[in-house]
Amino acid sequence: MKECQEKNNCWDLVDYYLAPIKDLFTREGVTEICVNRYDEIFIEQNGESIALTDVGFTDEEQVSTLVNQIAVALGQVVDKDTHPVLDARLPDGSRVCAVLYPVATRGSCITFRIFPETPITADFLVEKGSITVEMLDFLKLAVICRCNILISGGTDSGKTTLLNVLCGYIPKKDRVLTVEDTRELQIDSENHIPMEAPTRRKKSGAQNVDLAFLIKTCLRKNPTRIIVGEVRDAKAATAFLHAINTGHSACSTIHANGPRDALTRIQTLVAGVGELPFAVVKSQVRSNLNLIVHAENTPNQGRRVVSISEIKEGLMVNLWRWSYRQGLHIRERGESSIYESLEKFGLDIQN
Repeated sequence: MKECQEKNNCWDLVDYYLAPIKDLFTREGVTEICVNRYDEIFIEQNGESIALTDVGFTDEEQVSTLVNQIAVALGQVVDKDTHPVLDARLPDGSRVCAVLYPVATRGSCITFRIFPETPITADFLVEKGSITVEMLDFLKLAVICRCNILISGGTDSGKTTLLNVLCGYIPKKDRVLTVEDTRELQIDSENHIPMEAPTRRKKSGAQNVDLAFLIKTCLRKNPTRIIVGEVRDAKAATAFLHAINTGHSACSTIHANGPRDALTRIQTLVAGVGELPFAVVKSQVRSNLNLIVHAENTPNQGRRVVSISEIKEGLMVNLWRWSYRQGLHIRERGESSIYESLEKFGLDIQN
């Protein structure tokens, strides 16, 4: 595969091969474009999956050529025999994940996750019923009080969106370091250093700059906050635990089916490294992690924060939950210890 001599020419070719679906990128409400194969296109629009019968590529070759051209423009390698998967970020921030035939047995497929031109706001989440004002006010206090927060949920549940919103509550004077596989967070801070693990661009013999390496690097750069896009593996989970176990304030997301599953998963990931016994890992996680916020793309009601739980004296205390039957958020009886920290941070709001 020949390298483009000029980057502009590379992206001109990407635009050319994108032509059959290019209008979808600007269609109002579209957040995802799924090319299942050359003649089978789906979009997610306003939270609903829609099959498009009037949009498609000419043939398999047109789709595979588009994937190859995107890889060339990004300086990455893709090949059906040796590197059949392309996972990358486009210049506008949109994410692309492509799998070439024959690994994708019905034909090469591409998924585009559209990067919003304007960040989703807290008001938008309230308007859509994803969360209540009361819950947001509580989470705002938790962020200001430098709580260690883990946002859990499945794919497309709104974890990163919620993390973005919560980062908006970080005081402007705080020094914020963000670490991501693919940059998605939009931090409005006077003192912000974004870092991205270049695993997809790794060259032979280069440093292994993965999430764990970057989290450790953050600890040496005097952070007030460390924001990790997602804890995916044991090394990253271990580095994240080390950060919150050494007096640093950190937030991240994790794939899990529920808050208890999220707690178990991060404990199991760290214990799996084998450096510490499971009992010690369990104690450290439960002593230093303050909140687990669980998000879900519910079958009938869309994306919702379905629970907020606090880890208090080693036990999980439920503060809010989503009632699927009633279609509303319910305040549980659990009392939060976060209010005890208000005075320390110059706040006087009462529980």
